[in-house]
Amino acid sequence: MAIIDVDGHIIEPEEMFADLPKEFYPRRPIPVYLPRDTARGDFNGCWIIEGQTFPSLSRQGHTVFYIPKDHRSINRDVSVVSQTLADVDARLADLDRFQIDIQVLFPTMFLASVAEDVKLEGALFGAYNTYLANACAKSKGRLRWVALVPFRDGEAALKEMRRVKELGAAGIFSMGMVWDRTLADPAFLPIYAQAAELDLPICVHLGWASPKVTSLFGDGQSFFCSAIIPVMWGFTYVMAAGLLSRFPKLRVGFLETGSAWVPYAIQQLRRRVKPPSVVRRESVNPPLASGIDREHYRDPEELFRSGGAFVNCEGDEDFDYLVRYLGEDALMCSSDFPHGDASAEENYVTHWRERADVSERFKEKVLGSNAARFFNL
Repeated sequence: MAIIDVDGHIIEPEEMFADLPKEFYPRRPIPVYLPRDTARGDFNGCWIIEGQTFPSLSRQGHTVFYIPKDHRSINRDVSVVSQTLADVDARLADLDRFQIDIQVLFPTMFLASVAEDVKLEGALFGAYNTYLANACAKSKGRLRWVALVPFRDGEAALKEMRRVKELGAAGIFSMGMVWDRTLADPAFLPIYAQAAELDLPICVHLGWASPKVTSLFGDGQSFFCSAIIPVMWGFTYVMAAGLLSRFPKLRVGFLETGSAWVPYAIQQLRRRVKPPSVVRRESVNPPLASGIDREHYRDPEELFRSGGAFVNCEGDEDFDYLVRYLGEDALMCSSDFPHGDASAEENYVTHWRERADVSERFKEKVLGSNAARFFNL
């Protein structure tokens, strides 16, 4: 059985943007490093993009993530060249250390919405995709990557999706919102249609997707409130809009937010979409459910059990509860390597293999076979 880590990360290096088109190169992300005796402490690095800092140096609009060669990055027990994929063999050695056969890679810088200019965003995404494709091509199939596409520029997004499919992308990245737009925005429907056609799953990942939402928070609670919670919004809009029945070949996964929230979210949708059998006889019209596409809506539990919806679970969750609501075939797990936040569990393979509370069949599904179906590996 191949062990598939569905959520690893690259720490983007400055070199990623060396070949930006001439008109965008002067606007490339520039890393800046602060003294360690500032209020930022070991979080002493940031990118400057369009006059703003990422992660934010301001208390309001708080974000936090690694950049290469900041103090936290340098002092981790994993080399910078493994973090950035400058040395693919170094990353593969790390995977061997954690008993991982295949790792699917997600961004770090782009876990925030960093370029309001849609054309600049598209150029940065293109540079990212090219760098990941070149690095992963050296891994003999052990490193796979999820591509970034500019959802707000529909024509460019479709063109980039065709390009990344040729380059070997395993999926399409999204966060729970696209700036100030939900995942059910009608303008995104051609993207979902092409994702289904190209057999590229949509991967809805944790991240500070909406600058407006992020600006509300001025402390560490921003991680939960404006990076995790939007994935739940994304789930609600994907399900309420019936995207998986509109596009039957489409697969959507929800990553790095755990999975205990999913049964609750399903329950909330069910309360708003009551089947005809429970409508009172004296009612002239069925109850309204604002935002629900009744023509295409299907119960989310059915979608998890039938292979359309997947979720990235964490090792300390209640799996009896989850399986009761979602079945065994939609749950996947990951390391979050080389990040060090609350979702990180680098030795998760060992922990799962040592578990006595779940069957060997279930372990095989969660450690690899479910992910193989989701990413078509």
